[in-house]
Amino acid sequence: MPGTRPRSFIAHLPWLALPLFALWAAAAACLPLAARVRDGRLVDARGAPLILRGVNISGLETCPIQGWAWNSERTRYDPWGGSHPKWSAIRAWKANAVRLPLNEASWLGSTVYDHDGRPRAADPGGNYRATVIDAVNEATAAGLYVILDLHWGGPKVPVPGQAGPVPQTPFEGDGGQNPMADLDHSLGFWATIANTFRDNPAVLFDLYNEPYFWWLAPGQDEWRVWRDGGTITQYVTGTQPYQLPYAWQSAGMQAMLNAVRGTGASNVVIASGVNWAGDLSGWLAHRPADPLRQLAAGWHAYPYRKDPSIPASGTIQYAYALGIAAAGFPVIITETGEHNAPGTVGAPLMAALLPWADQHSISYFGWTWNAWKNPDNVLIRDADGTPTDGYGRQFRDHLRCAASGRADCR
Repeated sequence: MPGTRPRSFIAHLPWLALPLFALWAAAAACLPLAARVRDGRLVDARGAPLILRGVNISGLETCPIQGWAWNSERTRYDPWGGSHPKWSAIRAWKANAVRLPLNEASWLGSTVYDHDGRPRAADPGGNYRATVIDAVNEATAAGLYVILDLHWGGPKVPVPGQAGPVPQTPFEGDGGQNPMADLDHSLGFWATIANTFRDNPAVLFDLYNEPYFWWLAPGQDEWRVWRDGGTITQYVTGTQPYQLPYAWQSAGMQAMLNAVRGTGASNVVIASGVNWAGDLSGWLAHRPADPLRQLAAGWHAYPYRKDPSIPASGTIQYAYALGIAAAGFPVIITETGEHNAPGTVGAPLMAALLPWADQHSISYFGWTWNAWKNPDNVLIRDADGTPTDGYGRQFRDHLRCAASGRADCR
């Protein structure tokens, strides 16, 4: 039309940008899962901030060495003990991650011994490693990041009928956990785990579940032993007597981290605090050195820890966690839990802890995605993911709210 200026190329940009943005969004959605530490926080494959919100799944740490490793038809050994998780049920809660506790003896295929000398095959079906690899592949295919955790271990100890020290059975009898990883096996465990999963950046390594130091040799400091290893004067049998006097060498966080990095693996590594992972007071001052700066702090936040159960300004463990985050290290609450007996209403710790963690970009994992009858720390009633009263319902509802992008998930 006379007198009308032709439309410029710039005027068409909004229309061109729409399909370009759609293409970019589709390509970003197809990126493989990857967790990295950048500028002191977890980020995903696009470099966007990442908060892991997930669940623990117990079984692989205990079933193979407790004689429970049969499938439901009792036709073959199953390291899950016939309770393979439904990844779709976990995703239905809008979780984006799982933590899988492991034991070193089953992964290494050891013959282990109870404290009375009875031998056990730690991997009776010869399929433990394959099961762990399959679990990781299935979980990541379902869109879930995975933390692999050294949950149970044991040093070589004297037992009746053996000429010298032999590998102890983890989780013998009614259950017992040694204070720290052992120099006999844990470095080999982490070297082979890291070599197996070093090409999968969706996998994070949690070096030891719950360090505690009740029986140190005189003159040792728990935080230095935590980092550098040391001598522990008792080992835990898990039965009667619960522990026996025997000096053994623990593996420190630094040596385990070095074992991981020695394989070329650059995966994010988690080092949990002392006092059953409930104490972060010395973490910054004693943290292991990671040349790749892919290190995070692990914390277990349960209501019965000595710190007040509700986070608020000035409560000590929450302050330590924020200090670690401010110093450039992500914090991951690898376990938390609360009351869930039938009829329980609400979960006051979850109602406060989870929004606080979201606010400070702190990741968190509920213990546990197992349909157990315990009155505490159980998320589900059945394999389909029906939440327990109290804790389970609060945790599920919060995950769904957080996934929706709301800022007021309380």
